[in-house]
Amino acid sequence: MNLEEIRKSFEEGLSKLDELIEELKSERNRLKAEIESKLNQLQLNFIPEELESFLEEPYIIMPRRKDEFYVIVPKFINFHIGWLERQTKSYNIFVINRYTQWLQPLPEELKKKLQFPDQPPFKVIDGILFTSKEYQDEAWRKYRKYLSKREGDDRIRIKKGYEFELIAKLIEDGILPFIPQPVDKINLREWDGIKLRDYQKYAWDEFIKKGAIGIYWAFGAGKSLFGIYALARIKGRKLVVVPTRTLIEQWKERIVKHIPEYINEIDLITYHSYHKVSKNQYTLVIFDEVHHLPANTFIRLSTIKTKYRIGLSGSPFREDGRENYIFALTGFPVGTTWEELLKKRIVREPTFRVYLVKDRGEKLKKLGELLKIPSKTIIFCDSIELGKTISNKFNIPFVYGETKDRMSLIKESQTCVVSRVGDEGISFPEIERVIEVAFLAGSRMQESQRFGRLMHSQKREPEHIILMTEEEFKRYNKRLYAITERGFGIEVVR
Repeated sequence: MNLEEIRKSFEEGLSKLDELIEELKSERNRLKAEIESKLNQLQLNFIPEELESFLEEPYIIMPRRKDEFYVIVPKFINFHIGWLERQTKSYNIFVINRYTQWLQPLPEELKKKLQFPDQPPFKVIDGILFTSKEYQDEAWRKYRKYLSKREGDDRIRIKKGYEFELIAKLIEDGILPFIPQPVDKINLREWDGIKLRDYQKYAWDEFIKKGAIGIYWAFGAGKSLFGIYALARIKGRKLVVVPTRTLIEQWKERIVKHIPEYINEIDLITYHSYHKVSKNQYTLVIFDEVHHLPANTFIRLSTIKTKYRIGLSGSPFREDGRENYIFALTGFPVGTTWEELLKKRIVREPTFRVYLVKDRGEKLKKLGELLKIPSKTIIFCDSIELGKTISNKFNIPFVYGETKDRMSLIKESQTCVVSRVGDEGISFPEIERVIEVAFLAGSRMQESQRFGRLMHSQKREPEHIILMTEEEFKRYNKRLYAITERGFGIEVVR
């Protein structure tokens, strides 16, 4: 390209930028006029200059606790960040903290206002806290309960058995205390059975450079396939740790399908079976659905002897606020936004509908009406007694704790009832509809897991339906924030 062509290209770019600026100004003026018109209709007095200020900064930032803030935004603004704590009729109230910026970029204006303080460059490896000479006294004073003795003027020995707790505390203070430990070439082999997408390639490169990562992608974005890819590429003994026996079945199925030649290298256990592998040594451990670990389990699992670690989760946020445990167990966080995945059509956007009914009998009646419309459906029901009732009434199978071959039964059935054992990680591209009949109170985590099943769907318009009584809606509508915080709308039908 010669100089003249570069000049023309530059001028065209500036012209397009000018057009975009004019469009934004026009849209801002339109919005302002619309708000003014509405205020006048309501016969409300308002100060035009203050309206101008509102349009420049249409949000409120309020401290919640140390290094954590509320961001309060009017609902009519399509803006979502961090963790949606609650909603009013007209406002979304989000919570953001240090972890938010590790997973998604914060708008520059917000970053300036939040001003998270810089933290000392503390690092932990092999039972030693590296502090640098400048910060050793501060580290000794602040983290004394976890520390044994100073070694030289830039490091401190950690008390035996306290390394994980110290890492969790450092993360809570906003410090990522990990030292990258690149994957050794002798632990790698060639394998090209799965073609990685761009963001998966980025995550793999991060893993190769750092040796320990937590992957936080939307449901259906390919976390498990990334795990399979890692199991294939890393030599030696590997371990996959999952929350439920249902997920063990699914991992077995994927391993047999994609990497049968490596099946004898891989152990599969639930989180409760730590004692079975506590003395083993592994090249790689994968922690699946890591956000559901009970707090006391993290410390035990952190003692598994492994060279490399990968954590997989649809969300690092926990309802008990112990996100620091997740990062401490898995390593450097790698995230991507829902907007990006939806835009690329990597995950599907379901339609969401809540039907409000009088009582349980009305729930069953409404369920019967819905089942007259044929589609591949999972009915989630936490109550074993109600699940059996639905199974008998509509002559469909019920999958719960005592059911054998759960995955096969779900896959082969056009419609089936599934208890809480199906909340986590099950992935069927044929699913067209999820119906919730009974659920765990206001649990947002459960709600996100359940609608996440539809993110795996290859159908064009998957549907998520929740049957609630008016009383349940009043008491437990907090669980619906799991949907609205990601920018999805919900139709409520009475």
